[in-house]
Amino acid sequence: MKTKHLLEKLTEFLDADRRAQLAQVDSIEEVLDKLEEKEQKLLSKLKAEPDPDKRERLEMKLAVCQAQCKKGVQIIEELLGKKAAPGEEPDPD
Repeated sequence: MKTKHLLEKLTEFLDADRRAQLAQVDSIEEVLDKLEEKEQKLLSKLKAEPDPDKRERLEMKLAVCQAQCKKGVQIIEELLGKKAAPGEEPDPD
């Protein structure tokens, strides 16, 4: 095989990998949207809940939801190659 043909094959392979990454980013963004909606619902329930035990459970659910959102954002940043340096805030694209 000639070099040009090998380079074309390599480019096709890398483009396919990039398309798969972008599809994964889209999927994660959809889940993040749903998690943000759930977070808003939990916040409104938390504000209206007088029972301390129920409030504690809602706070735990809220913390889990927020942690998952943070993980999702980190994964998206890694997939897109926008990983911030340690101690540095990521760019708000």
